[in-house]
Amino acid sequence: MYFVNGWLKAALLGLAAISLLGCDISDDLIASDEDKRPAVTAGSSGYLPGQRAADFSVVDSLGDEFVLSDHLAAGRAPADVVVLYFTMWCPICLAHSDHIYSQVMPRFQGRGTVVYALVDYVSGSVSASRASEVANGYAGSDFVTLVDAHLALLDQFNGAMGTVVVIDSDGTILLNEDYRTGAALMQTLDQQLP
Repeated sequence: MYFVNGWLKAALLGLAAISLLGCDISDDLIASDEDKRPAVTAGSSGYLPGQRAADFSVVDSLGDEFVLSDHLAAGRAPADVVVLYFTMWCPICLAHSDHIYSQVMPRFQGRGTVVYALVDYVSGSVSASRASEVANGYAGSDFVTLVDAHLALLDQFNGAMGTVVVIDSDGTILLNEDYRTGAALMQTLDQQLP
């Protein structure tokens, strides 16, 4: 019986390897720290670092309008940077947002103006987003929770669970990548803030 199970496992693994090679995705399995995103054209709009973020307007979890341009240099409430963190309220996202709240925010407090926003793209409504915000302990915090009910921000920034985006006061995207340890976020803020 062991021989049959061992043979079956080997056959299935071999079949899987052949399938992967046949799909020509083997290079995707090799880890690299090289940025393979396309080159950015100066002054272009998009979601990549170096591009300008298109203006957007969404409601927050309190039902108030949040407009990106309001927080840029010429806006009514200018900030040095806007940080967007895309959350599903899952354990990984909560670990990341807790890290931002307990490590990043205190580290940069008093070093310019930063708008920290949680982009809730799963709750689907203001009331559901507010309930998630309250249930996870962020009501009344320095985070503003943006309700991305129609996935407009998710699409605009090519976001996913755990994506962090940093936009400077001119509207240029400085960072757009997976949060991981938060090191890239802190490095970006260190370089940008006075």
